[in-house]
Amino acid sequence: MNVRQLTLHPDRLFPSDPVVRDIARRLYQQIKDLPIVSPHGHTDPSWFAENANWDNATSLLLLPDHYVFR
Repeated sequence: MNVRQLTLHPDRLFPSDPVVRDIARRLYQQIKDLPIVSPHGHTDPSWFAENANWDNATSLLLLPDHYVFR
């Protein structure tokens, strides 16, 4: 069985315009090792700041997730 390894191009998510792509590359090099901070989380940041206990597992797993009640 001949299995080929998929290789993704490092610029695959950058703009095609060469000037803009060069800017994107430089910006990426400056931030690529930083932790990801996503503004679209499914948790309230205060949970981590307060570190309070949950009353039960249901309130932790179901209630905060807005997709459950969509």
